[in-house]
Amino acid sequence: MIEDLKKLFLRFNYSDENGFILNAPTLNKGEHLSIGFDNKRKEFNIHLTDDNINVPGAKRRNFIFTMSAFRFFLFLNRFDTFYKHSIVDLILSSKTNLGKLKKNKFIVNTFVTSDEAEDKLIHKRKNGRHWKFRENFDLDLIVDNFKHIDEVDLSNNSFYLAYKLKNNNLALQGILYKFENLNGLYFIPIKKYNRFTKHMAIAMYNYFNAYPTEETLPLRQLMYERLKHPYLDKEEAKRLQS
Repeated sequence: MIEDLKKLFLRFNYSDENGFILNAPTLNKGEHLSIGFDNKRKEFNIHLTDDNINVPGAKRRNFIFTMSAFRFFLFLNRFDTFYKHSIVDLILSSKTNLGKLKKNKFIVNTFVTSDEAEDKLIHKRKNGRHWKFRENFDLDLIVDNFKHIDEVDLSNNSFYLAYKLKNNNLALQGILYKFENLNGLYFIPIKKYNRFTKHMAIAMYNYFNAYPTEETLPLRQLMYERLKHPYLDKEEAKRLQS
């Protein structure tokens, strides 16, 4: 698992002529996902690239989503407003207190969401356009910072992943927020958060489906299947665990 983690990367490129593109590996060997905006075509696209194909002129890219700049930025504007209202409602409806958190015996990690985590774990090069996990990152930085909630001085304007120890394994229970201006703690159970993310995905799907085009069909089909069958099939689960 650690070796697989070290292979992960994010690569950014931008130019006024061509636009921007973000590359990231997929679970399939020799394949990467690209999300980009083409300044020449004035369109946003998502595609998969087969890095195993080296024959000049051969088709390497499989486009699963393409949308005009006007329609895409209109979507961003509408979805951004909807998302902000929804996430605020989600958080404000989840207020808690330290006593309840201690009663549940939550365990949090004070490192992975800290400001120093990025510098300690991520190696940036090419002026910050290429991100990759450091080959020699120290796992003890993560392991040693799992602490019971009553041992932690929670920082203002921060968030933590909350776990419980079950059968000698850490099981994610939810997300804990602390906001200085709101003067309180907010805990979103993982099931509640998963419902929220599914609700957001449905909203995106409904928007794309309201303006159906052949260029957005592959992504709409993929979203439909994932929303219809939200759990990983057995083959995917095995691949993630290997």
